Amino acid sequence: MNTRSGNPETHRLTGSQEDQVGARMGSPADLEEEHGGIDELRSEAGGEPAKGEFRQEEVPEETSEQVRQHPAFRAYGAFRSILLSLGALLGAACILVFAVSLLFGIRPLVVVSGSMEPTIPVGSVVLSQQVPAGEIEDGSIVTVERPRGLGLVTHRLVKSVQPTPDVYEYTLKGDANTQNDPEPYKVTTAGKYIWHIVGLGYLAAVLQSSYGIFIAGAAGLALLALFILDPARLAQGSAARARRRS
Repeated sequence: MNTRSGNPETHRLTGSQEDQVGARMGSPADLEEEHGGIDELRSEAGGEPAKGEFRQEEVPEETSEQVRQHPAFRAYGAFRSILLSLGALLGAACILVFAVSLLFGIRPLVVVSGSMEPTIPVGSVVLSQQVPAGEIEDGSIVTVERPRGLGLVTHRLVKSVQPTPDVYEYTLKGDANTQNDPEPYKVTTAGKYIWHIVGLGYLAAVLQSSYGIFIAGAAGLALLALFILDPARLAQGSAARARRRS
């Protein structure tokens, strides 16, 4: 039985045979030039990219202006502008009332009883200015301190007398009452009625409660968030994220 060794049998080429094989395959430089030319032809024909080139598909960029023109962004911008405007008006009104109160001694008072109806309904806010008691004429609406520190009362002045140089005695009566108040009020100054706002007292009562304070705080935080979340910045961020994804 014939056996073969584990090494494969090899044949050595002669010099003439090596030259013939090299002529058929070509030199490495010739091969590179040949393939380079093919790549250039493919690139010019719009096929595969040329050697050393990387063609990336162009994706149209979404600009921030295009994002701002989106209906959702436009609706958010309009909603934000309305709420911020209302918040600014409310804040300006509060500052104005506070400044006027300090400068002119005007203070708001909430009406909690119906003794002055229908002139001043329950739940109204009365604005009064503190003046010397001698400057108020009979028939005017005034606000004075009740005896024994029982709070304030806003009634109509029926009669004013001056028992001493610095003290006046007011006889008051509510428009809805049939009789004068039980006893006169001894005053040196009194709150002169200026104006009243119907229904505003209910809102003031709610805001003074714990529930109202929570609502006011939440509304303030919401307005602050709306102020920070500017639509222009949101649009720029959205456009930047779209470019990164592309």
